[in-house]
Amino acid sequence: MQYYTEKQAEFKVPGKTVLDAVRSAAEKFPALKFHLFDGNDKLRRHINLFLNDVNVRDLGGPDVPVTDGDVVRILPSITGG
Repeated sequence: MQYYTEKQAEFKVPGKTVLDAVRSAAEKFPALKFHLFDGNDKLRRHINLFLNDVNVRDLGGPDVPVTDGDVVRILPSITGG
């Protein structure tokens, strides 16, 4: 994903939830949007989001609140055979 964020591994964006923060990242780096969201503006199935090293699926989903200092990680699934 760093290819689409001007090689930045870390950056700050606003957001009240994990999903808000991811949307803010896509606004800050428009090349990310296609890779994160489908044509209906839904998060793509292969994108995994983590809040402070915990998968948001285990926290109730991407609408989990974030606070200042939290770290959101975006990790695409890797598949193959």
